[in-house]
Parts: sequence; structure tokens; C-alpha cells
Amino acid sequence: MKILHTSDWHLGQVFYSYDRTDEYIHFFHQLKEIVESYHPDAMVVCGDIFDVSSPSSSIMRLFTDFILDLHEIAEGMAIIITSGNHDSASRIDVNRNLWKKAGIHVLGNVRRENGIYDFCENTIEIPGKGYIMAIPYINRAFMGNSDNETSAEESFFGMTADHLEKINSDNLPCVLMGHLTVEGCDMKGHKTGMIGNINSVKNTIFSKVYDYVALGHIHKAQKLDEEGRIRYSGTPIAVSFDEDYTHSVSIVDIRKESSPSIEQIEIKPLRALKTFPEKPVDFKKALKLFAKIPDDDNSYIRLNVAQENDLPTDCQELAAAVAADKDCRYCLIKYSRLNSLQNEKEMINMSSSQFAELNPNEIAARFFKASGIPDSQSEIYMSLLDQLQNEYSLENNL
Repeated sequence: MKILHTSDWHLGQVFYSYDRTDEYIHFFHQLKEIVESYHPDAMVVCGDIFDVSSPSSSIMRLFTDFILDLHEIAEGMAIIITSGNHDSASRIDVNRNLWKKAGIHVLGNVRRENGIYDFCENTIEIPGKGYIMAIPYINRAFMGNSDNETSAEESFFGMTADHLEKINSDNLPCVLMGHLTVEGCDMKGHKTGMIGNINSVKNTIFSKVYDYVALGHIHKAQKLDEEGRIRYSGTPIAVSFDEDYTHSVSIVDIRKESSPSIEQIEIKPLRALKTFPEKPVDFKKALKLFAKIPDDDNSYIRLNVAQENDLPTDCQELAAAVAADKDCRYCLIKYSRLNSLQNEKEMINMSSSQFAELNPNEIAARFFKASGIPDSQSEIYMSLLDQLQNEYSLENNL
């Protein structure tokens, strides 16, 4: 069974006030060409279809028109789409039956009644090829209780595997779609605390019944085991400046009880996301370099600035003025203090034994410096920390 694995489209993202619709259309054109070239048996989209739970009507229409168009040109290809934590599961699910009439599977939930899960509609058979278990983003509470030996996730995904084993009498390849964070994954580009409510499940929760586990949620394409059985496809379009890596979709050839064959296909962006210049410089120099960017460069720009002094109060206006007659999309300034950079280097080069010798005040002071917080603002926090340490010492007779 050959599948096209993709996820995290984040359609409708407003990037620093800029509309990205033409970028999504550019991606859709490439995706259509990939489908026409590789003829996969199924395309799986593993969550975060939209960037917000209530996307605009124009973005909803763009998505609907593209999926219907893709279905028309690749009639033999199953299209299976699940919701992610950025999506509204109920909004996704409301048209489940309508999509199904068109032969397309768009799923927001797993149905459950009286504590019993019904995986029938989430189980899609690719006739003569295999089965796909399409599980959208769900939280731990929905998965049920855990005990001392088995986590809620392991128990839940174990039930999905049991369901497949019962119906897969021909021993065909099986795929699990999921939207969650797996322990040890590379979360580069994500902001801490924005990864959803399911955190760091172990990759051992995925039964060997599944010959491939197609994951969404983490934006960097990567495999989570040696053979590539458990993988994130990554997002096809960068959604932050810190996603400075290749974006792609994956063609995966899956055979029963053997390692999958994986080909990552790069998606070429309509606009690059550039942190400029690569190494930080002072603000005045950054503006001069910015002015030399070719007028027809259409990239999103984040200025990379480091200096000892504060930025001028009109820094944003000055940067925007430089970009006014250019095709680029100026977004923001990445600013750090020079002494903060030095402090970060010292922390990176510090051994664990050296770090263990620091007292809480020293650690806090280094943190404030690394964050570029001036002494006048950090003094109150340092004072509160002193009070807490004194109270702790008194209570524990230290």
C-alpha cells in the first residue's frame, strides 16, 4: 500500500498581519502534481488542517474546492483527513456524512457510547491494499483511565489495534494516523507550551499491528524509530521563522511486517522566511544591510539585531520604512543584548558540576541577563527570591 503522508497545513494563518492564501494555492499545485506523479493509494492528512478553530469562509471554501478537485483527478485514491488540536473537532465532524457521500473521509472524533469506543467509521479499508485507522487529536480524558502498568494512551491505541486484528483476515498492511507528541521528538520551531495537551507519549504504545504510524502535530519531518515505522511528515509550509529546515510531504510504500520505504518530497515555498542577517548585528547596520536586499525579494523578513543598548523607540517604523518600496514582507525584530549572548555562551559551555555549584540567585541572575531584562526590572524578582529562600531556611531550621 502506497500512501501520501502530510499534516499540519495550518490553512488560514495570518502571519504578522499578512494573508498567505496565495502560498496555500502554491502548495496545492505542488501536491496535485505529486499525486499525479506517484499515484498513491491513499492520502492521509494527520491534523491541524486549519490554523484556528474558526477559519474564515474563504479558507473553508479554498480547502473544500481543492479536496474535491484532488478527488476528481485521482478518483482511485482514498483521501483521509483528521482534525488536530488547532481544529474544532465538532466543526470538522459536522460534514462527515456529506464528505462520505463524495467518497472522502473527514473525521473530527472517535465515537463513544457508554464508555465503549466505536472505531468502525475511523477504520478505512483500501480494497486489496490495506487498512487505515484514522484517529484525530483527542485528549487523555477521552482515552479513559490508566492504571499503574498501562497508560491511557497505550490502552486506547491497543484497542484500535485489537479492532484491526479482528477484521484484517487477509493480513494486509495497516496504518495508524495520530496527532500527538511522542517522547524524544525534535520540536524545533515550536513554542514551549503550544504543543497541545498530549505530551511525550512513548513510541512503544504503538502496536506492531501497525506497519506504519503516520503522525501529525510536530512540524519537523522525522522518524522516531530506526526503521522509520513511526514518523512525522512535518508541515509543508513553515509557520514560524524558527522552522529553518526543509518542508515536505512523504510518499510511503508499506508492506506487511517490513520496514516502510519512504521518500520525502520537498515543497518549494512561494515565499521564504528569512532571519536577516544570519548573524546578529547592531540595529543601524541591520537597517543598512536590509536596504541592500533586492527589491524583488518577496521573503518574509525578521531582522536579527544584537547590541548593548535598547532599541530606539521608533525601530519598527524605521524598519518598515526601509521595506516600503520592496516586495519583501517585513515582520519583526529579533533582538538580544550582547552581554546576554555572552551569558548564553557561558551557560552552554558550563559543565553539569559547575552548574550544580550555582545558588538559586546566581541562576536567576543569569536567566534575567540571558533574557535581556535590565537590572532595574529584575531587582524586584531577586528580592522576592531572597525572601522565599529566607522563609524556607527558617521553616526547615537551616
